[in-house]
Amino acid sequence: MFAISYGPRRSAIAGQTGPECGGEASATGLYCRSVPSLATDICGHLRTYTGDAKRMPTAGKFQLPNQRLDSWKEISAFFKCDERTVRRWEKERGLPVHRTPGGGGKVFAYTDELSDWLAASRNSVAASELDREGAPQVSVDESPAVEDSPPEPSVHQRGPDNHWKTAGVVLGLIFAVAVLTLATLYRSPGLDSIAVLPFVNGGGDANTDYLSDGVTESLIDNLAHVPELKVRSRNAVFRYKGKDVDAQKAGNDLAVSALVSGRVVPRGETIEVSAELTDVRDNSVIWGQHYSVKSTGILSLQQQIAGDIADKLRSKLSVSEKQQITRQGTQDPLAYEFYLRGRYAWNKRTAAELETAISYFNQAIARDPGYALAYSGLADAYYVRLPVYSGAPSDNDPKASAAARRALELDPSLARPHAVLGGSEVEYDWDFARGDAEYRKAFEIDPNDPTVHEWYAEKIGMLGGREQEALAEVNRAHELDPLSSVISSQIGDVHVMARRYDDAIVVCKKLASEDPTFARAHQCLAKAYWGKRMYPQVIEEWKIFGQLSGDPNEVNLASSMETGFRTAGWKGALTKGIEFREAERKSGYSSAYLIATMYADLGDKDQAFQWLNTAYKERDWLLEALKTDFLLDPIRSDPRFAELVQKIGLP
Repeated sequence: MFAISYGPRRSAIAGQTGPECGGEASATGLYCRSVPSLATDICGHLRTYTGDAKRMPTAGKFQLPNQRLDSWKEISAFFKCDERTVRRWEKERGLPVHRTPGGGGKVFAYTDELSDWLAASRNSVAASELDREGAPQVSVDESPAVEDSPPEPSVHQRGPDNHWKTAGVVLGLIFAVAVLTLATLYRSPGLDSIAVLPFVNGGGDANTDYLSDGVTESLIDNLAHVPELKVRSRNAVFRYKGKDVDAQKAGNDLAVSALVSGRVVPRGETIEVSAELTDVRDNSVIWGQHYSVKSTGILSLQQQIAGDIADKLRSKLSVSEKQQITRQGTQDPLAYEFYLRGRYAWNKRTAAELETAISYFNQAIARDPGYALAYSGLADAYYVRLPVYSGAPSDNDPKASAAARRALELDPSLARPHAVLGGSEVEYDWDFARGDAEYRKAFEIDPNDPTVHEWYAEKIGMLGGREQEALAEVNRAHELDPLSSVISSQIGDVHVMARRYDDAIVVCKKLASEDPTFARAHQCLAKAYWGKRMYPQVIEEWKIFGQLSGDPNEVNLASSMETGFRTAGWKGALTKGIEFREAERKSGYSSAYLIATMYADLGDKDQAFQWLNTAYKERDWLLEALKTDFLLDPIRSDPRFAELVQKIGLP
């Protein structure tokens, strides 16, 4: 009847640099400003400047000592105006004010950020209002980067020649933050788990979300390679995007001992990033850093940042750890930007965005044919771009496998391409032994990737005979990623495949309550209710699924079935559903397997086998569920069923 695709994958420290961190080697314009409470810079040394501020060095050197203001009162005193005014500036003009994690509404700000904001504002149309309201006259020497210059356009407004600069900036910052965070963890015993909360896009322009999201995801990926450090996945943390987060509560919910949070602010040709590491156990900020990076020369520096810091931490880091942290994947910043944009689109998991992701990954590969992560991203995109989204299996699985193999040729240390190969071997090539072996290779490389455990649970659950192992795998995924809605829905699916419908309903009802906009929770409920033959609930849940997923076909299918049910009961509903699915095939691909299951439930064996044979010819990935799908029970005793199982070679 409905698109019963059993897998949510279809849905879903201080270090030291160069000779010194302000030495001549930093001529590229990387500034590192220490959080005052730490009294250390990126090099781990005390850094204060007591000389003449007007003689303070600029590019490649430390700026004026940065101060942290810890209340609205202190911030308003800095501007010499009342609190009401600065609160309004934050709301209306983007005044860079930060919230203290778990601080119950407490705020703080850095004086250099406020000075930069003020200098830019003075050149905007709001300058006269700022003067009237008593804003202080900050010397241009304190803000050399914006002296006598109007605000630059946002990143997405600049020409294509500047894209590579932005990507280079972000790439360099990611490695610096990753190494510093790791080094801090080594100096803080007991911090054995971490989550990177979505970095805030401080520019306020949705078109640059891919930058802040890219920083977040890259940090997650880099830190995930550290032995004995549990890192929460993207799925777990991105539910906090755009929210005012209490660090201690978020850390407890995520079951981690440390949180990384931060902010990315594009400023014309400059990218500013603030990052903090919070110890969730006592809600203390144990490390913080502010970076301001000019794009000129960053490409040659980006590897040096990570490499130099890793060398200073040699006693703490193994060779393999340093290699993982300093690995960049590409030397081409524009290829990296295309990769970031591709991942940003892939994570949205709609048919249109998957096409966009494929385009960006291909552009990244065109720029750098040796970019393994771009091939891995392309493999992921084709792997989830199956019937539920668009295209026949023959249009997707072979391309996914080819991209995954190329990724592994370029970088054998990647785990995810093995999982893609494992899935394709099972669902398209029907080589179940090789598929299982690929999954196990993925586990050997990265045993803590929750998505791989989830995908593996889906596969063995659909095949049948290993129900307890499937449940153990999906529970392992849940342990690694306890707040992932995708994984929670997979728990429900595993219960459905094992015919524990009541357990599935409990799981997916809870999920629907906790995450009301998550469509797959209602798809899970529809399948469980169908197993219990609770037909009105099936239709109602599928209507909600269609609405939340934004797929008009699923909405129209549920409406057609509802009309049939009202006039002729469940047989009328199935008849209308079959008509709808068959009509879909006239204008594009629609799963023959799903049509076969509706005919089987209707009791029309001949039509069911006709469509199962079509599914066999089309290599429909859902055929792997032949032995577990309860909808096929009415035809299971037919000799043609055993013949089909044998042809596919199901274990």
